[in-house]
Amino acid sequence: MNPALVRPLLLIGISILLLIVGQILLPGFLNANQVANQLKIAAFLGIFGLCQTIVMAAGGQGLDLSVGATATLGGILGAAIMHGSNGMTPLGGLAAIGAGLIVGSVNGIGVALLRIPPLVATLAITSVVDGGVIVGVSLVQPSNAASPVLVTISGWATAGVPNIVLVWVVLATVAIWLLSFSAWGRRLTDTGANAMAALLSGTDTTDVRIGAYALSGGLAAFAGFMLTGYVGQAFYGLGDPYILTSIVIAAVGGVTLAGGRAPYLGVACAAIMMTVLVSLLTAIAIGEAGRQIIFGATLLGFLMLDRCMKGQLHKALFSGLRPRSRAAPVPAPSTMTNLRSGG
Repeated sequence: MNPALVRPLLLIGISILLLIVGQILLPGFLNANQVANQLKIAAFLGIFGLCQTIVMAAGGQGLDLSVGATATLGGILGAAIMHGSNGMTPLGGLAAIGAGLIVGSVNGIGVALLRIPPLVATLAITSVVDGGVIVGVSLVQPSNAASPVLVTISGWATAGVPNIVLVWVVLATVAIWLLSFSAWGRRLTDTGANAMAALLSGTDTTDVRIGAYALSGGLAAFAGFMLTGYVGQAFYGLGDPYILTSIVIAAVGGVTLAGGRAPYLGVACAAIMMTVLVSLLTAIAIGEAGRQIIFGATLLGFLMLDRCMKGQLHKALFSGLRPRSRAAPVPAPSTMTNLRSGG
């Protein structure tokens, strides 16, 4: 079996198992409407997970904590421009994506050119964007309503399949090709695996990293725009719930902070698995403390799986049990004296 398919198949298997457990505990958990709703939620989470996949693959401890603020900006700006009109919806979407690309480019410049740690750079941009959104909304007081066509795309279904899931499938197909089979994707993972080697082989690692953060920003703003259609209106804090969960599903999906890997198929399957897990825990009324413990244990379990697959966990656990090689016995001082005297 292709090793790249092991984790996605494992995650899908866990998702199916969770659905079966949910059906046993709560009859109706596995009906078509429930599954469709879970896929709809997973689609949004999967798009945010794509943002983290791209910047983490670029290496340098890459993270994008500004995805929530960028999504909120995209939703509010897009809603302000389309003003509830179907005809203005494409322009609103393009404006949202454009704003996200600008925010992401600023992140990329801070990380790649100014050598600011990604955690600090994207956190600072989050504050700037959040503050700008508050000031802009208070001054202009724009329309925040989604247009009917955006509501149809984000919230409705066609033949039982949510439209946003179809959008996600198309986006995921393009992302897998871009990250795994295109020349830019190879430069991205080469930069993340070994930036110096990539630079010596002719890759402009600075441009690659700026491009990665710009793309993350554009995708986050697009997700915020689509979220506006899903909930019917844009509001402050629209994308905040996805900041940490997007990092978690990227890690569960097989992306590492060390960079050099962009397995988006695994991340997409992780988005589905985590959505089903959250739905099950919510349905059986597990409290917030219990959910946090289960989330942490799940993340820890998959990180240990990564170590196992690399053989590092076995080495760490059993290195101390291996018999140490015995050093050559050191002669006692009296013996050494006898040897020097020939006795």
